[in-house]
Amino acid sequence: VRLHTSRARRRPPVDCDPPRPRRVVMASTAARAAKPHLHYMSAWFCPFAHRATLALEHHAEHLTYKWYEALGWEQRAATDDIGVSHENWYHYKAPELLKHNPLGMVPTLIEDATYSGVVPAGETPRPPVRESLVAIEFIDELVRGGDAPIMPSCPYERAESRVAADVVNKSICSRYYHVLVRQDESEQRDGFEKMVEAISSFGDGLAGGPFHGGRDTPGLVDYALFPWAHRLPVLEFYRGLEYTIPANTDGLRAYHAWLRTMRERPVVAKTLPDWDDYLAHIGRYADGSARSKVANAVRDGRDAHQYDDEKDDTSH
Repeated sequence: VRLHTSRARRRPPVDCDPPRPRRVVMASTAARAAKPHLHYMSAWFCPFAHRATLALEHHAEHLTYKWYEALGWEQRAATDDIGVSHENWYHYKAPELLKHNPLGMVPTLIEDATYSGVVPAGETPRPPVRESLVAIEFIDELVRGGDAPIMPSCPYERAESRVAADVVNKSICSRYYHVLVRQDESEQRDGFEKMVEAISSFGDGLAGGPFHGGRDTPGLVDYALFPWAHRLPVLEFYRGLEYTIPANTDGLRAYHAWLRTMRERPVVAKTLPDWDDYLAHIGRYADGSARSKVANAVRDGRDAHQYDDEKDDTSH
């Protein structure tokens, strides 16, 4: 799957948004003075939640949030005899998470008044914000882009970013789980090779700047991919050195340079999980024993992004 953002960048720029009147700019500046506060249901190990964490830290000067560690592992009676020591470990979901999001998925963001139950007269509680890519955009909109907007101001470029993020999500992020959870070696290799091809395509979209689409600061596509890009060395640990991401195309070399640049950013570096702890956590996926919605979907032969909230839920 090819990402065509770099090709689009060679077109003359589109004047999508005329300059706003000064009085509107001043009004926006005043509105930013009151920082919104969010309650953030997360999990230190979850790359989906990591997307929201990156966006929160990206705009940390313009909002505040409280982190709740809402997922973990708990031991239960085994449902299948698959011959591994932790086959009876399932995701624990905090009651606080289930209260606000019965699906029990992270990230989940809750505005302060709704969380506390003290909603101003005449207003109704606001629904929680779910889904990781939606959360990135929501955070960016909540602070009106802050000092470095994650989303482009042009509606056409925003649409292009959403399409590119969706491609990255399906062709790279989902295949990470395919290589880990599927136990057939030929299936693992097929998933890995397709993922490398997609990573090379992502790298092609880095022409013109350090971040995707030629941006000077990270955008939606960068934050959509990074949590998995950072974790890809897990494949070398559990599947062997032949699962190292190569650097044999211009796109792959650009990808590796991008990954180094992302990791070096202070707001990104502070979000990275402890590597040894993450290796221990992800071992449940690598031997196919993890009981999460994503792992259950992949074990069933579907892609990670095709999980079903009811069919793949083993939390009960």
